[in-house]
Amino acid sequence: MTQDFDERDFDAADDKAEGGHADEPMGGGERPEGEGMHDDDRERRERRPRIDSFEKMKVWQEAHSLTMRVFKLTPSLPGEQQAGLAQQMEEAAVAVPKNIAEGFKRRGPRNKAHFYNLAQTALESLRYYFILCRDLKFDIHYDDLAMHTEQVSRMLDGLIRSMMRA
Repeated sequence: MTQDFDERDFDAADDKAEGGHADEPMGGGERPEGEGMHDDDRERRERRPRIDSFEKMKVWQEAHSLTMRVFKLTPSLPGEQQAGLAQQMEEAAVAVPKNIAEGFKRRGPRNKAHFYNLAQTALESLRYYFILCRDLKFDIHYDDLAMHTEQVSRMLDGLIRSMMRA
């Protein structure tokens, strides 16, 4: 049986990705009763509501926000780039939250982690497009986009690590 996550899991993923320690297990699968689980951990897990939609995942919300920013940005690129670079940026941006959503419904931690990894690869493509736009001197507010991209990347990394521990 797989376990869905609540927002506290993704906050813990951020803490772990930044080198901190989270005191709650990230979950992804359930451990057999009493095996490696303290009573406090068991009680916390039982009280924690499960997320029933990918839209409630903080990592999806942040990825969707980044996608919306890309769609606001691309019309400002030069006209000769609209059929090429702008379209590729939009496709890469859409692939990030799309793969998070698809992974949410998959069964098993390895299967879920696979789709979250696909989201990571699309995010890295998008990061490259931001670098290219910066180097071509297009007005894209690179620092802000790079920071948002890094935030989503850390969240995905923590989520994947938690899936693989399960």
